[in-house]
Order: sequence, then C-alpha cells, then structure tokens
Amino acid sequence: MASILPAQRSTIQCFQRRFTSPASFNSLLRTAVPQSRSLLSHSFPATSSRTIVTHITRPFTAPKSTRSQASLQPQQSAPAGQADSLPLTNLPYFIRRTPSNQLPIYLVTKAGGTKQETRLRKTEGDLNALRDDLVKYLGLEAKPSEVYINQTNGHITIKGWRKPEVMQFLLDRRF
Repeated sequence: MASILPAQRSTIQCFQRRFTSPASFNSLLRTAVPQSRSLLSHSFPATSSRTIVTHITRPFTAPKSTRSQASLQPQQSAPAGQADSLPLTNLPYFIRRTPSNQLPIYLVTKAGGTKQETRLRKTEGDLNALRDDLVKYLGLEAKPSEVYINQTNGHITIKGWRKPEVMQFLLDRRF
C-alpha cells in the first residue's frame, strides 16, 4: 500500500465500502488504477455481504378435528324469513359498484349550473329494460324523454337531481 497516495486510498476505501463482493471491487481496481500501481487482492480485507431473509406466511387453516359441529350448525341452516327476503334477481341488466363499494350514481351540472342531471354509470346488459324500469319507478311515463341512454359509453342520464330516488331504485333490486 506504500505506492498509493493518501487521496487515492480514501477513494478506494469509499468504493470498497459500496461493493459487496471482493471480486467486483478487484475488477474495478484493475480498470481504475494503472498496472504499475495495481494491488493484490489479498491485501484488502474481505467485505461483508448483506443477505435478505424473507418469510412467506400462509393463511391459517384449523385442522378439521378442532372444529366443533355446533359451530357449523348455524352457518348451514338459515332462518326461513331471511331466505325469503333475499331472492335472487334475474333481471336483464346489471349495475356494477365502484371500487369503494358505492353505487355509481353521479350528479352533473351543466350550462353554468342551470342544467342538472343525474348520471348512472357502470351499466351492463339490456339498457332499454333498465331505462323502462327507471321511467316507471320515477313516475315519468308522461315524459320518457327525460331518461335517455348514451349508447357509446352505456351511461343512463336522467334530467334533474334524482340521486336518492335512483339509489333507492337500485337498492330495492339488490344492486
């Protein structure tokens, strides 16, 4: 180490701390230091390497022998009143919820605040049947043009701010 200047020694020590394996440090030394000043690999202390330990957890499942039959009984049989109140809907349309589990009903204001609309998004299936059911529920049979479908994106737009009524309509149909 006598042939290395003090400034070069601190630079080499700085690089040595950053490299994890002596082989990568030595390859850098061979390219950075001229051959007349090259050092032997055994003159440097070995650097320590970091190891990363990961632990993968699996969801806990209890063995079947620890489960009691009494705890399984209430889950298998539902009360008769509850089964009647949750009928499966077989409607030709479907409304998907938002990622935050909300109904996709939005209030829109246009024309400087004078044109107010309620927009129903994330619709699938037969949109004409959904529109007809909405018109009947909202009592707009005399003015069916107040509820119209945007065929490009599948949104249904209702004139006026009718979010509570549309939300109740969707909740009644288990969406």
